[in-house]
Amino acid sequence: KDPHVWAVMLGSFSTMNHLLTEHDRPLLAAFIRDRVAPAFQDLGWAPRAGERELVKELRGDIIRALGTLGRDEDIQAEAAEAYTALQQQTRDIDPNVIPALVSILAYTGDHTRYEEFLDRFRKAATPQEERRYLFSLATFRTPELLERTLAKTLTDEIRTQDAPFLVSALLHNVYIREKAWEFVKMNWERMDRLFPKSGLRRMCGGIV
Repeated sequence: KDPHVWAVMLGSFSTMNHLLTEHDRPLLAAFIRDRVAPAFQDLGWAPRAGERELVKELRGDIIRALGTLGRDEDIQAEAAEAYTALQQQTRDIDPNVIPALVSILAYTGDHTRYEEFLDRFRKAATPQEERRYLFSLATFRTPELLERTLAKTLTDEIRTQDAPFLVSALLHNVYIREKAWEFVKMNWERMDRLFPKSGLRRMCGGIV
């Protein structure tokens, strides 16, 4: 249950996902489910009394990995149900798993879900909620939706301090990374003028 060990493992799975073609990613997903599912079965969806804070955070990481890289359909369905319950306030949801829910719903989301998350970004009640929904727009898989997100990074809709990090996330997304790289090269001079230099350097970390 050491989150630091899992961080290395999950990071390695993400790197492998970047290196494979879409044809081979289902094989990786099956491998990830095999390795990660036992941890989820142990942790479950809800925290237990006396549980360490790091273990609570790990639960969210495990759920996110299964629902995205692992393409676990049961986890995806449960995440959708939990998210609906959260919005309707019909049951308590562990705050540590909410970011995972949003990531999974974006990963499996369609145009309707994109519009919903875009609206939640615009109407967010807290900075934390705003960033959560903003960066969810970079985790969809439909290229058309990701291109919309990419275009927004050079508009007034996205703050200049957030835009380079959003571009970096898009450069990491295997479903848009090539177009995102072309976008960066085409708009580099404009980005250099608009974005803070520290953010610009961090943006380049998304080039893999």
